[in-house]
Amino acid sequence: MEFLVLLFKQRLLIQRYQQLVRCYWLKVKTLCLLLAHELKTSLARCDLCNNLSDGEFICRTCQHDIGRFNLPKGTNNLLLWPAVDKIFQKRKFDQLICYAPYIWPYDVWLKQLKYQAKFELAPLLAKLLTRCWQDHLSRSSQYYINNSLCITSVPIHLTKWQTRGFNQAHLIAKHFAQANNLHYNANLLSRIKHGDSQVGQSGIERRKNLANAFTANTQLLKKFSHVVVIDDVITTGTTANEISRVLKKGGVEQVTIMTVALSLPLKK
Repeated sequence: MEFLVLLFKQRLLIQRYQQLVRCYWLKVKTLCLLLAHELKTSLARCDLCNNLSDGEFICRTCQHDIGRFNLPKGTNNLLLWPAVDKIFQKRKFDQLICYAPYIWPYDVWLKQLKYQAKFELAPLLAKLLTRCWQDHLSRSSQYYINNSLCITSVPIHLTKWQTRGFNQAHLIAKHFAQANNLHYNANLLSRIKHGDSQVGQSGIERRKNLANAFTANTQLLKKFSHVVVIDDVITTGTTANEISRVLKKGGVEQVTIMTVALSLPLKK
């Protein structure tokens, strides 16, 4: 009997020590996170001017100074801009929302994310898209019902995913959806055709390369009438058109293409 009492007391003592250790561990963990945040805030430098940036990737001054698209009236739908509308005359998507032209520093950032796996750029680029999206909503007369709207990203083929290890469009779209409390589904679209890299290809070559390259999950599409497709950059619109065709064939009523940058054609 005495042995059982002693065993019970020892067990209670062990549980008490475990609770104390757990409590101290949580306090130490919280303190470390606070210290890390303070260090990041006090030491972080702007990627562009190297001045202190209050923990952000770029400082507030550079955020205001770098160029971006800004339509004087109406929404942020660039298809309302005649010069852009002329580029995508045979489009199958309904709206085009881009933050900026494909110039410095966006071209550098997008290449660093895509080819150098600089993942800290994904939240920054998503933040830029969030500004563009919120500005678009404030100017648009359309009413967006969140339950019928879905965010997705331009998919890459499994072979490329295995080679690169990630999809930069997926990273940006995921952060964007979280920031705006919108439904995100990475499995809405799939790329079933593995083609060559589109860098440097003409419009005809791109269309041939992307013909029947994508498929959509028809069961998931039934839930949504408006799909926002996010990518890093739009050039000829071939990818956007092929994806829009697949989505509308599956029953989607409206397709919005949203990219960080728009690569404008060079003047001849």
